[in-house]
Amino acid sequence: MNTRHITWGEATKLFERRGVPESTWKSLYDGDYVLHYGNADVSGNFPLNRGEDHPWDEPDIGYIVDGDLTVSGSVYDIDDDAMALVVLGNLRVSGIHLTCDSKIVVTGNTTADVMFGEYTDKYLVFHGDLRTTMLALDNECAPDLVGGTLAGTMILPSYSDPTEFGATHVEDAAVPITELLVPEVLTGGRLDSHVLRERLIAGLPVLS
Repeated sequence: MNTRHITWGEATKLFERRGVPESTWKSLYDGDYVLHYGNADVSGNFPLNRGEDHPWDEPDIGYIVDGDLTVSGSVYDIDDDAMALVVLGNLRVSGIHLTCDSKIVVTGNTTADVMFGEYTDKYLVFHGDLRTTMLALDNECAPDLVGGTLAGTMILPSYSDPTEFGATHVEDAAVPITELLVPEVLTGGRLDSHVLRERLIAGLPVLS
């Protein structure tokens, strides 16, 4: 097993060795983390809720992957006390669905078929590109940093312009959601976030 529990002091030393700026990790919580050495492939979902089935032991604060992380299913949270996920490499995931106090940091590029986020008390940092087929952000939820290109069809009811997120380049595919999404996740022509989450967790299609 390529994992072990580490202290916050050990975590900050790892961040420093990997060249992660203090401005990125100082907003994470002090406590026990589970560290995965090297690249990781997770079959199925990677929930950030406590008490669910996780790919590794459940930590006090969150998970750190010292390499690339590929998740065949979705990363999601439901509880207010969601655990953090720090990826010191690239993140590839089918879905990301965040509704609580999420803390996700990716130092490389992030690729997701679908990403949904709401709720403002979160910390979302993507040092590289953030590329999705659909990016939906509501209730003033937004990335704290996108260091590269922000790409995908963007559903942003709380924002007039995706350039507000500070990405170096924005590529809005602007595909109508009735063409982009399966009918089951639309209610009255609008995205139903609860149905979206349930279908992502179940591994059911959400994109047409």
